[in-house]
Amino acid sequence: MEKTFYDISSSSTMLREGSYLTVQRSLNYRGERADFTPFLDVPIKELEQRLKASKAEERKIYDQLQEAAKAWDEHGAQTLLLQKAIEYLKVPEVQHTANEWKQKKDGSWEISNLVYKMTFSIVKTGDEWKLSWELSYTAPGLSVGYWEYTRSPRQRIEYEGSKKYKTLEGAQKYIQSRFDRYAEYFETLSPRIPKEAKPLFSVNGQLLQGYAIMRQVKKESVTLEDLMAQLEASFPVENAQEQDGMDHSEAVPQEHEEPAAVEAPQEGAPAVPTEAPPPMLTVITPGPQAADPKQSPAKATQPGRKKRPLHKKRLAMAR
Repeated sequence: MEKTFYDISSSSTMLREGSYLTVQRSLNYRGERADFTPFLDVPIKELEQRLKASKAEERKIYDQLQEAAKAWDEHGAQTLLLQKAIEYLKVPEVQHTANEWKQKKDGSWEISNLVYKMTFSIVKTGDEWKLSWELSYTAPGLSVGYWEYTRSPRQRIEYEGSKKYKTLEGAQKYIQSRFDRYAEYFETLSPRIPKEAKPLFSVNGQLLQGYAIMRQVKKESVTLEDLMAQLEASFPVENAQEQDGMDHSEAVPQEHEEPAAVEAPQEGAPAVPTEAPPPMLTVITPGPQAADPKQSPAKATQPGRKKRPLHKKRLAMAR
């Protein structure tokens, strides 16, 4: 093959479907292989005209390439959309315990739904009981394998590890109090998601099916005039007395009337109680006395049912 006075480089030409298209070709001049003989007897003006015509042909080819690239834009965008939609639809549904406490193979306990998951374990170490627990989002949006957002929000909501207790009952009582605090999270299979946690339940910018965002309640702004009006409305008698004192400062004070005597209750009539009712008693169900792997921890209280003591089921004993 005869060597020409130029080399062609096209190493940067590349196509990644649904992402980018790069077409780059460059010419590298090799003077030692060039031949100027055909141009030696040609006038300069004619050579300049040939140069101008050659550049015009280049421009035509360039414009054709531009049109071809624009045609790729539409097809490339369709490829991109299909790729993202398939990724969205391939996200598996969250595995959960349907708001029931269940013991896992490692001996720990879990209660979960489509949005929240709470786990705990109680392990005996020497003469102490070691408690670890965690509350987190299920975060199915992270299953895609990459993030398009920052590390906020966090998947973990609250966590405590290596809390030590002298008795098993003390550890169980504490984890019961933690569950009671978040029991409302486990009343439905798909609770509404806080707005700030939406990225954890979205894939490619779209909220996954079966989830809904928590409604935002608009807070009305309160001005200083509103606060003053509320204060005046709260103390109408005192304001009236102050105003009356300013208008009638020289008024003659009236005689103080003696309060009417309280009549003694008639014989046989029921006496009116004067003491306050006894305070409401809080019933606390004691925890189990011995480890029983078949027992399950407390369940979340279902809405609409009659209120029961805190322990619907006793927390399971640790291994």
